[in-house]
Amino acid sequence: MKITKNKSIIVIFVLFLCLGSATLYKYRSKIYYAKKYLIEKEQYRYKATTNPLRDKIPNSPNEIIFGLDLSHHQRHINWKKVAQNPPHFILFKATEGSSHRDSKYKHHVKEARNHNIIVGGYHFFSYQSSGKGQAKHFLKQLQIQKGDILPVLDVEFTRTMQSDEWITQNIADFIDVVEKEIGKKPIIYCEIAYYNRFIKPKYGDELQLWLSDFKRKPKNHFIIWQTTDKYKQVGIPGTVDYNIFNGTKSDLMNFTY
Repeated sequence: MKITKNKSIIVIFVLFLCLGSATLYKYRSKIYYAKKYLIEKEQYRYKATTNPLRDKIPNSPNEIIFGLDLSHHQRHINWKKVAQNPPHFILFKATEGSSHRDSKYKHHVKEARNHNIIVGGYHFFSYQSSGKGQAKHFLKQLQIQKGDILPVLDVEFTRTMQSDEWITQNIADFIDVVEKEIGKKPIIYCEIAYYNRFIKPKYGDELQLWLSDFKRKPKNHFIIWQTTDKYKQVGIPGTVDYNIFNGTKSDLMNFTY
């Protein structure tokens, strides 16, 4: 009985070591791929700028044209309070992938329009379905009207992505479908590293960019700059994304439908 007990202890100890080794291997693998992911991402951030910023942002804070981007995450909005110090524009998430619809999109758009705020809609790009299918889904849900900001395609780095060729082609397919429908290409929301890697090789400096950079003003030209996700807007609980338009209110009209 004593020998059997000792054997059991040894077996348990060996199993513990094996499980510990497996966990450590998985942990080290995650660290390795996380570092690899960041290195691959960052190497595209500092590529030479071929379309330098033409800075039209007013110097006076009171003259800056700013906007928010919102989704179902901002479920409870007091629109009367928002209207006391309203943003000049709000971009709302409409869809994601080829089937998901943002549950608050229609309600948010209606309320913003009722309070005379310029609106627009964006689609969050998925690597699980075709660009054509996603664009058709987006356009079907998008309630675009005259005076709205042009549709936006939101493309971002994720841990699981397709090949560069697949991404470039399916983004191009998405852009083509939107352009055929409304006569203009969508605005592209992304980091400059993403644009340099996946989009610029095909489009050069042709597309209008909404760039995200929380550390510094991008050197590349943009029409909208997302500066932070910590902005506090009266009437909206928590913090939200804050965006500065590169120009005056009359300039903003050049990017409407």
